[in-house]
Amino acid sequence: MKLKLILLYVFVILISFGLTSFFLDKNLEENSLSNIQSSLISEAYLIENQISVESLKRGDVFSLDALVKILSPKIKSRITIIDKGGKVLADSERSPQDTLKMENHFSRPEINTALAGGKIGIDTRFSRTLGIDMLYIALPIKDNNQPLGVLRLALPLGDVQKTLSTIRKIVFLGLLLALGFAFVLGYIVTTRITRPINRIIQVSRKFSEGDFTHRIINHSKDEIGELSFTLNKMAQDLEDKIREIRQQNQELSAIFNSMIEGIIVVDKTSRIVSVNPAIEKIFGILNADAQGKTFLEAVRNNEISEIINNVLTQGKSLSVEVTLVLPGHRIFEVNAVPIFENDSVNGCLVVIHDITEIRRLETIRRDFVANVSHELKTPLTSIKGFVETLLEGALDDKENNRNFLKIIQNHAERLNSLVNDLLSLSYLESKNISLEINDVNLSRVADEVILGFGSQLRKKRIEVVNGLAPDILVKADEERIKQVFTNLIDNALKFNREKGAIKIYSEEFNGKIRVIVEDSGIGIPEKDIPRIFERFYRVDKARSRELGGTGLGLSIVKHIVELHGGMVGVESSEGSGSRFFFTLLK
Repeated sequence: MKLKLILLYVFVILISFGLTSFFLDKNLEENSLSNIQSSLISEAYLIENQISVESLKRGDVFSLDALVKILSPKIKSRITIIDKGGKVLADSERSPQDTLKMENHFSRPEINTALAGGKIGIDTRFSRTLGIDMLYIALPIKDNNQPLGVLRLALPLGDVQKTLSTIRKIVFLGLLLALGFAFVLGYIVTTRITRPINRIIQVSRKFSEGDFTHRIINHSKDEIGELSFTLNKMAQDLEDKIREIRQQNQELSAIFNSMIEGIIVVDKTSRIVSVNPAIEKIFGILNADAQGKTFLEAVRNNEISEIINNVLTQGKSLSVEVTLVLPGHRIFEVNAVPIFENDSVNGCLVVIHDITEIRRLETIRRDFVANVSHELKTPLTSIKGFVETLLEGALDDKENNRNFLKIIQNHAERLNSLVNDLLSLSYLESKNISLEINDVNLSRVADEVILGFGSQLRKKRIEVVNGLAPDILVKADEERIKQVFTNLIDNALKFNREKGAIKIYSEEFNGKIRVIVEDSGIGIPEKDIPRIFERFYRVDKARSRELGGTGLGLSIVKHIVELHGGMVGVESSEGSGSRFFFTLLK
């Protein structure tokens, strides 16, 4: 009864203060936000009248930036002007250069509301930059009732939050004082009766929280003393058992989480018990979200689900190779084994091993062997055929024997080029290669390479323009870069039109130099672009062989550029020429 009285005091005071503080806090916060919103909206309408519609249409960043820089200190708010596509044109806290680099704001809730519905957008959210909540007001700017952009004002809610925080502290302090008074009053009245019980309750709470290091001190011989002894004994036994179980769990968890293979544990109803981080990456799910769901609910894959169902039904292990198309094309070896309990299947353990790379390498090896065999077989067959022809009497045919020998020579040169390219590619792919990095003048290197193609360029009447600045220097291996230019210009020459043009120029971005080799040739079909840098890949196989190509030039270019820490790429459309480019560090 006395314990109920103490709880009643505490409960009444807690409820009274709690309800009072709750409604007071809500009322103050709503009124403060409402007043601030009204003020910002009024200021936004005033500023809107000062924004030139023509400046907004032209995207005049500098005039708009000057306007927001003047008005922002006066209203003590951040001002941002955004066009109808979400691009930031001016910001009172950013320079014009920084403003152009800001991310698109179309997805912001207040901007979306202002542009899509033509209404005033209002949103309150936490600013990671300032570390406080911000209030955003977005007013659509219209011309002839058509949206041109958005004027957004942003105001930090720090002052409002400080006021509310002070009030909350005062209310909380009053609540603590009232609870303390009620507790002291009840404690004085009931202390002699409830003291041993309170000790048991306090230590029992520690037990319920998992802390079994505390003990109940009570030496009386009555029922409470007996209860204290029993609880202490129980705590000691539980502490020993939990320590043992925790150690085992830590060991198992470390193994479970560190395995590169994906692991799924399901119960006998096919509901997921746990998955490891590898499975989370493979299927894009979270362990917390997947637990308790059936496998098919968590992972939309009928093949693996069928494997699990077969193991749970038949109680036998299965090993199957499964191909996944989404989220990407990957191949897995799925091994599923039943989990037995009391001679009955109580679940299933699924181990998923990613063998995509293994299969990819096997395919590359097969393709490489097939391509090399094909490339070698064609000239060898021709050489053999013409040698047999010469041996059978054509050697004495003065009209044709030299032609036969020239054909044999051409095929031998083709074999030599192929072997040289293969050796070069193999050397580039090896880990023992070392680059001689120096300052390299790209314009000079390009001129030397172009000079070597003089006769071929004159024969096809192709004009080459070296647009590289004479003072461009990069950190690179000069001989390797010369090889890159040679392959790219040779490629542009072979597949160009007669009286065509080749243009070499550069662009600078993010501390790198992008070198472009552009031609006016036949172009590349869109379907072939993703594979253009593969070994032996040709868009037009017949023409490439006719022109003497080995199919390895662009692959060599890619390896050389990547060894320099750069990247290669191509932009092209069939019939409209191609733009091959690569990047290098300055």
